[in-house]
Amino acid sequence: MPKRKTGFQFDYRVEKAGDKGLGIFANEPIPSGAVVWRHVPGTFEVLDEVAFRAKIAKMPAAGVVYELTHVHGFEEFPECIVRALDDGILINHSSQPNLATQKTAVAPVTLDWQSDDYLGRVSDALGDDRYSLVATRDIETGEELANDYNRDDGCPPFYDALCEHYGVQEDYLEQDENLDD
Repeated sequence: MPKRKTGFQFDYRVEKAGDKGLGIFANEPIPSGAVVWRHVPGTFEVLDEVAFRAKIAKMPAAGVVYELTHVHGFEEFPECIVRALDDGILINHSSQPNLATQKTAVAPVTLDWQSDDYLGRVSDALGDDRYSLVATRDIETGEELANDYNRDDGCPPFYDALCEHYGVQEDYLEQDENLDD
């Protein structure tokens, strides 16, 4: 059986992560600075407001909430959200993460969000390692992989409006943020 396409660059496993549901755990040591997960074609989708609303149009409310809580955005791409389609979607939040979006590999990409090929150009840009998740420190075998969701909060206004409409409140992000003060 062919191996499923994934953005992970290291061996990992999916298992229960306490009260957070499922999480991703390292099956091998990962050195600081290593790319752990990257946007690989076929492992993510880029959605603007029209595409996202079409995707959720026939979903029950619980499905919409799941989708809203499993997307991310980048400030460089202000009119779209990104949905991982592989196990990268299971990387949980932490205010003391061992992963971060690289952001230092190349200069920011500037795209005209009103162009007809905006979503395709965002997809192409995400293939750059600037948008990959890297280890912020050495990660030991068995350790859960976690990212600080607050650092990359670049979701567009339509996302916030949909969260409000469906009652999505990720209070743990605000609580976690307050713990750091």
